[in-house]
Amino acid sequence: MPAAMQDRRKEDADLALPRLPAFRRDAVVPLHHQIHSHLSAALRAGQVPPGAALPSEPDLCRHYGVSRGTLRHALLELVREGLIERHQGRGSFARAPKQEGAIAGSYRRFRAEGPPLDPGGRVLALKRMPAPAGVAQVLGLARGLPAWRIERLRSVKGQPIAVQLSWLPVALCPELDRRELSERHLLDVLRDRWGVEFSHADEFIEPTVADAVTAQRLGIAPGTPMFRLERRTYLPGGQVGEYRHALMRGDIYRYRVELR
Repeated sequence: MPAAMQDRRKEDADLALPRLPAFRRDAVVPLHHQIHSHLSAALRAGQVPPGAALPSEPDLCRHYGVSRGTLRHALLELVREGLIERHQGRGSFARAPKQEGAIAGSYRRFRAEGPPLDPGGRVLALKRMPAPAGVAQVLGLARGLPAWRIERLRSVKGQPIAVQLSWLPVALCPELDRRELSERHLLDVLRDRWGVEFSHADEFIEPTVADAVTAQRLGIAPGTPMFRLERRTYLPGGQVGEYRHALMRGDIYRYRVELR
């Protein structure tokens, strides 16, 4: 194949990926899990509109630098979560957002009780890095501004129950100490060290099952029922101060919402 044609095909492949942010590998986490998380974030942030086709499998393999087997493992997880649908011979397509129903309209009228998590938790990762496009959009950050990426294993009475991933603007808390995060609740650290107060939060809860990585971290079997949580916690001015994703065991925990 002439070099000019090869270059043109490469340019076409690059143009097929305008909505997907750059991908950075983590040497510790399995690739299919990283790709699943990366695509999930892009889809939930609306970077691929509902009904739009994802790039083809060859293009996605080039974008992530993986084999088709690894890519298909990640895509299957997205299908199970209802984020994409796949059609033989046509490709993969972003699904429309799930229908939402409000339990109540005001924190004055109801109280939603979360699990009584132990303070702190095992810190799996604490990184300062440029916020990915979808995260930056939620946090209201300009392109290239840094954010904290905090991943923790949370427990109740010493029993691992959830894996939490939080993103926060670095400007909100310029220095974070791993030891503090392993011993105290994040919101308490933010309040006591930087005077950060939150006004309200939106939380979305969906059913899912544990994948192999989450199951290993929590010491449970793959396929165990889980809750998938997405929370946006707001500062008084309306900006999101913490953007959190969590996977919580559904085999030993259930939610109770009190309507008042």
